[in-house]
Amino acid sequence: MKTRDAAALETQLLLQLVGAVKTLNVSSELEAGTILSLKCPCGKVILQPIVVLPSIKDRQRGLLKSKIEHHLRDVHGVSKRTIAGVLKDAFAAN
Repeated sequence: MKTRDAAALETQLLLQLVGAVKTLNVSSELEAGTILSLKCPCGKVILQPIVVLPSIKDRQRGLLKSKIEHHLRDVHGVSKRTIAGVLKDAFAAN
């Protein structure tokens, strides 16, 4: 079981990460030519810069979700259930 401090830090990290994803505008309005890159509030790069291509836009969005999931699980030890909620919030239509 996590201590209150650890849980508070995890919550803060997840909120910052959701905010960062939302600023990427990863909704269906993502335009071709936009550069996607994401850095975790912990300082590690989750997604190296890539250019959005119209033919594979959905796959790139899926790649971003996958990278976030692996980072949260492997580096921060976040549960799958929590990750699912974070991804749902982060990728919800604005």
